[in-house]
Amino acid sequence: MSRYTSEQTAYSQLKKKYVPLWRLDTNTVTVTHFNIGTQTEECKTYNTDFIRYHLHFSDSHCPDRLRRLVNEGKIIQYLDDIEQKDSEAISRQVELWKQTDSCYQKAVLNSDAEKMLGLEKCFVYMAREVVFECMVYI
Repeated sequence: MSRYTSEQTAYSQLKKKYVPLWRLDTNTVTVTHFNIGTQTEECKTYNTDFIRYHLHFSDSHCPDRLRRLVNEGKIIQYLDDIEQKDSEAISRQVELWKQTDSCYQKAVLNSDAEKMLGLEKCFVYMAREVVFECMVYI
C-alpha cells in the first residue's frame, strides 16, 4: 500500500473507480502516475541506495515535504534532481582524487590501465560513502 497519494483523483475506466493521479510507495521506491489521456498507470522505480535511504529518511523526518511533492505532481522531478546531484557530486570527488592521488598519477604515467581502472573504482566507492553521508539526510 502506498503511503503517499495525491489528493487529485481521476476516474479509471478500467478499475471503474477514482484513483489518485500520483502515488509514492517508499517501500518499493516506486512512483506511480495515472495518465488520464491513456487511462494507464506509469510506474517509475528507483534502484539506487541513495534514493531509497533518502526516501526512508524523509518519510520519518519530513513526511509533509513528501506529501506536498506528491500532491503537486513534482515527486519524480524531485527524485530525478537529487539522483543527478548525487551522481555529479560523486563524479566531482572522483576527479579531484584522480588529480591528487600519487598512485593514480603513477599509473597514468606508466599507462597502467588495469591499475587506473582499479583505483577509479575504489575512488567511486569512497566518494559514494562520503557523498551519501552528506546528501541523504537533506
